[in-house]
Amino acid sequence: MEQCRTTVAKNLIFLCLVITGIFLSCKTFSNELSSISLVQRMQIKKLKNGKMSEMPRFNRQPTYPWKGDLQCERFSVQLAEKDSLIKWPLTSFPGSGVTWTRQMIEGITGFYTGSVYYSDPSPTLNRDGNVTDNTDDPLCGCTILDKDHEATVQVGKQGLDAYFELLHRLGHAGIVHQQYDRRGVLLLRNPMDVIFSFRNWQLAGKTGNASPDAFKGPEWEEIIDYVAYAWADHAIRWIEQIDQGTVLFYERLLGKTAENELRRLLNIIGFKPIDSDRMKCALSHRNRTDHKRHIKNKMLLEPKHRIKLMKSIHQVQQSLRRKGWPTLPIYLYDVHSPDGKI
Repeated sequence: MEQCRTTVAKNLIFLCLVITGIFLSCKTFSNELSSISLVQRMQIKKLKNGKMSEMPRFNRQPTYPWKGDLQCERFSVQLAEKDSLIKWPLTSFPGSGVTWTRQMIEGITGFYTGSVYYSDPSPTLNRDGNVTDNTDDPLCGCTILDKDHEATVQVGKQGLDAYFELLHRLGHAGIVHQQYDRRGVLLLRNPMDVIFSFRNWQLAGKTGNASPDAFKGPEWEEIIDYVAYAWADHAIRWIEQIDQGTVLFYERLLGKTAENELRRLLNIIGFKPIDSDRMKCALSHRNRTDHKRHIKNKMLLEPKHRIKLMKSIHQVQQSLRRKGWPTLPIYLYDVHSPDGKI
């Protein structure tokens, strides 16, 4: 009987050790996923037909984004040599014009931008309307900047609960220092414009338009709350955590200040020399329609929604001032009211 008890006790101890080991292994794996979120999002391959799909092959073949323009068609864009460029994130809230901004940066530098999202299409289409054949791999050290929406981009369930899950359970809050050594470029756009682009993107993709019914009702109220909070929270966290980097403003890239804005960016990330002819070509082709909505309906916000979003703008403006960075060009903002007043 005593021998039986001893055997049972040994088995229980062994079982406890096994369970403890499994727990620690799971915890370690979870921590590893949190600390290598870029790899989690990009390098871990997606399952396709039950098999792991392969990453695209590294291909430095150049493409020519401005074919048909006699002044600009000689300029090409291609990947840099592997591990020749520092990893810089271009982070933004979805709907902030990052694809359009990437087009200009690629044209000026001659190097592709990348994306942390698997199979994210190139921002530039060829003359047939197809995506150019470049490799989007932020781990290759061959792209000038890499698109990263961080926790603001969500698959499936949307909203603040999903946002906090990505931030605090999956480690996205630490991406700027864990993955980018506190480097970063933050692209900001008027959230009163972003909210409509974001809703269209949610329901109709990059170039489609959501039904007018999508901009009213309880679900629209939840979207307002989500964008108002997450747009500001994302911006402030990156502003506070970036040691080397800057902020870009979508509205300034639209007007006469675009060249100064882009030169400031390229100076910060250490790209030189800047080709003045490439700059002229990039700016002259700002109106290209790759991945853009062809129909943009003017939509209004209710006063309570404008105030909610203005509070977010105020919070980000204060954060930029504390940092000593350029401030939001609020005077250029469309407040989406009938009379143009808040």
